[in-house]
Amino acid sequence: MTESDVTLKNAGTAVEVAGAAGAVGTRLMPPEELAMQSLTKQLYKSKFFRGIYLERCFVEQLGGYRDVVVLQRSERELEKLLLSSASKLQLFYQRFVPNMWVGITKGSVGNYKHKPHATQLDTCVWTELRDMAFGEYWFSIKTLRFRDREVQLKLKMVRAVEAEPLSTPRHSLTIKKVSPSRAITSSDRDAAEIVTEEQQHLPQIGLEDFLAVLQQWRQSVVTTTYEFMANDVNKRNIMGTIRFLGLLIFSILSGAVVALRFMGIFAVRFLFEVSRFTHTATPIVFKLIEFVNRIVGAFFILLTMIWKDLVVNRGRNDGGRSMPREQLEANNRFKSITYERSHPHRRSPRYESSNYR
Repeated sequence: MTESDVTLKNAGTAVEVAGAAGAVGTRLMPPEELAMQSLTKQLYKSKFFRGIYLERCFVEQLGGYRDVVVLQRSERELEKLLLSSASKLQLFYQRFVPNMWVGITKGSVGNYKHKPHATQLDTCVWTELRDMAFGEYWFSIKTLRFRDREVQLKLKMVRAVEAEPLSTPRHSLTIKKVSPSRAITSSDRDAAEIVTEEQQHLPQIGLEDFLAVLQQWRQSVVTTTYEFMANDVNKRNIMGTIRFLGLLIFSILSGAVVALRFMGIFAVRFLFEVSRFTHTATPIVFKLIEFVNRIVGAFFILLTMIWKDLVVNRGRNDGGRSMPREQLEANNRFKSITYERSHPHRRSPRYESSNYR
């Protein structure tokens, strides 16, 4: 909610006081109305716009004539601002001054019949101008006049809008017709020939045409630059651009800080998870290695058993019959080694003296 809306809402509390004062004579303005007028004047102060001064019309509500200035079609933003302010002023003065005339209208009003045009908008400004011819001008809004029954925009003419120069016309082709000449030959005097010559002159492009084209370019550049400076380059747009650049730089720096913080947290968490995975997966890897080791060991044990069977089966005879069981048991029987005790006389005297006393 803007400050003007708050002012319009608070103005209802002072309606009864102002009505009582208006019955006596000169209407006393409450503080809310004074604040609203000051805010509205500051809103439109030193604004430039392009308009067409159409005519003077009689306003029955005021009992006088007012000059009608219609906005040019490029003044879309000013049109929205004017219509919004007009509706708020009408709402504010509805119970304050019921017959208040606000000099901002749209379309036909009273004796004025608006005719739509491709270069004009439907919004009109009713004001008082002095010693001005009808036409298109650049205006500046000096202030707003708040009278007893009228709200009027005070305009100042900055300069007239120059008409765009027409393109250089092409030179017309000039054709000269030469009167026919009859040539009579000496050999044949009875016959005559009519010869018609037409000379066609091509258009000549000189220095004046080149200077005219340069003048058109210069005028178009000046007009475009002036319109840009008048409509777009103002305090509001400059402050908005500076604010946008500041927010953009602040957003980039904040995003960079958040990105670095996120990358740091991600790196720490990643290292923690990798170490945790390594700690958990190490026993599993060892068990897998042990399992593979056992499989390989069992395979080699199997090869060893097969090799033993082949060696044992070598004892078969040539006829293919196996050896008798008794013979196998005899072959597998271990031979005992008998150790005989040595004779006493073969022992050394030292051994006998130490063990057999």
